[in-house]
Parts: sequence; structure tokens; C-alpha cells
Amino acid sequence: MTSVAAGIDIGGTKISIALARADGGIVAKQQFATHVESGPSAVLENISRAIDSMILEGRFSLEAIGVGCPAPIDIDKGLIMSPSNLPGWSEFPIVDLLKERFGVPVQLENDANAAALGEYTYGAGRGHKSLFYVTVSTGVGGGVILNGELYHGVATAAGEIGHTIVQPDGILCNCGSVGCLETICSGLHIARRARERLAGNAPSVMRDMVANTNDVTARIVVDAVRQGDALASSVWDETCHYLSIGIANAISLLAPEIVIVGGGVAAAGDLLFAQLRARVPKFVSMVPASAIRIEPAELGVDSGVYGAVSIACGLLDSRARTTYAS
Repeated sequence: MTSVAAGIDIGGTKISIALARADGGIVAKQQFATHVESGPSAVLENISRAIDSMILEGRFSLEAIGVGCPAPIDIDKGLIMSPSNLPGWSEFPIVDLLKERFGVPVQLENDANAAALGEYTYGAGRGHKSLFYVTVSTGVGGGVILNGELYHGVATAAGEIGHTIVQPDGILCNCGSVGCLETICSGLHIARRARERLAGNAPSVMRDMVANTNDVTARIVVDAVRQGDALASSVWDETCHYLSIGIANAISLLAPEIVIVGGGVAAAGDLLFAQLRARVPKFVSMVPASAIRIEPAELGVDSGVYGAVSIACGLLDSRARTTYAS
């Protein structure tokens, strides 16, 4: 019977699960809707049943579980602390519940850190000892790998690039600060800024792309940019400008070998990366432009679940070392 580790990536809209051998080789994957409206206990039961089914079908032996989940979380206590896209999950003890259900070690990590590990182990970060991962999606987050290890910092707060200040006279962020990178560059705020400018009656193809301007999303903005729309392009250029400043600041602080950008907004492809590669070096003085590498996440939306697998495989490795030592 093959021993496997399970990685679980919990999001507001979908759950992804993967099983891997101790060497990291993926042997099974599954994805399904989260259905947050059913509550955390029901969601966890769906996750548990899915794992049971995958284990039974493959005749595997489950040995460890890694979980990636949006912040805020309490890693030490194994609690999900009610992320905005998981309403009703306040202080949900997911680690203890999974340990009780499966009788194996379980480790919780925030989703951006998990994605950083996923790219480091399986994706664009392979072969590098240090990297900075940025996710630009509904929010903006980050993860730091230094000398081959995930860096948490005090209160596991390292990598929170979305809450660095880039526009001190900007708007109030959900975190309580003013002018955070997230208030400009996240998908929600790209759409907000576009809707605000559409309210001024400026001409734009976006008016013909939605039934109501309130329905404009970041994806609509990107599609309009591809059509040469001036209003959408102004929103997009501003987004790329401030995101470049945020990434440049991270490069100046960490000097990583590579910066990896993932999340839904990264799906814009060359519209995003051409601008970042042109703009970021202009804001960095201490790292040679030739040493600055900015690449898209190779794993796309699967970065998180691969990272959760990597976390679980780390638990397997720790258990093996402990057994050998004893």
C-alpha cells in the first residue's frame, strides 16, 4: 500500500485536493465547489469524504495533511479566523478536526504562502533558493522563500505586500491602513476604479460589454484594454504602475532570485508582464536590472494545492526523520 500525503486548498468558491507520494509525485487530484453557505462543518465533511474516496480508490495509506486557506489564520493553534470569503468560519479548528478524523499530522498555512511553496517545489521557482511570490486576485498577497525555507516572520505576517503603503493619500483598506497596494491593484479595486470613471460618462467599450456598469469586473477591464479602450487602459496603466512599485520595494528589501506573479489578474499575460518587466527596474537601484526576474506562476490556479501538498510532504519527511532518530 502506497503512503501518501494530502494537500487541501480551501477557497471561497472551490476546494482543490491532491494526493502525493513521499517523493512529491502527484497521484490523484480532485476539485469541487466550496458551497460556503452550507457552513464550515459541512464543507469539512465534503473535504473528508473526498479524501476518503481518493484513498479508497487508489488503495493508498494517508500519512499527513497540509491545508492552505486565506488569511487570517492562526497557524500555531490551527484555526481559521474568518477570512472575508469564508463567512462564518470564525476560529474554526480545522487542524484538530482533521487530526481527529484521519489520525495523521496536519499543518495549516495561509494560501499565499502555500502558493509560494507550490511554485518553489513544482513550478516557476524550481532551481531557486530564494523567491518572492505575489498573488494578485480578489486581494493581493505574497509569500517569501529564503534559502529554501518559507519565511513567516513575526506573527506569521511576512510577505503581506498587499498591505504595504504605496499611495498615502489613497483610500481606506479593509486592514485599517490607508493607501495599501491592495486598494489599487486587487481585482476588486481594479473594477471599482473602472466603475468610478464610467460614472463620469467617459466613452468606453465597457458600457457595451455589460448590462450595467456595476457589473464591470477586472476581467472586463482587461478585455477592454485588449480592444484599445482608453478608459480601461488608463485604469490598467495605473494598476501596473503601482504594482511595479510594490514589487520593486520587495526586490529592494529581499533581492530574491525570482519574483513569481500569480492569481486571477496574472491571467492578463503579456498585458501585465510586459509592463512589470519594463517598469520595475526603474524603481530598483540596488539590484542590477539584469538580475531582476519577473515570471508568471507556472501552476496557475493550482499553485495553492501543490503548496499544500508540499507542506504535507514536509510533515512526512519530519515523521520519517523522527522515526529514524528514535
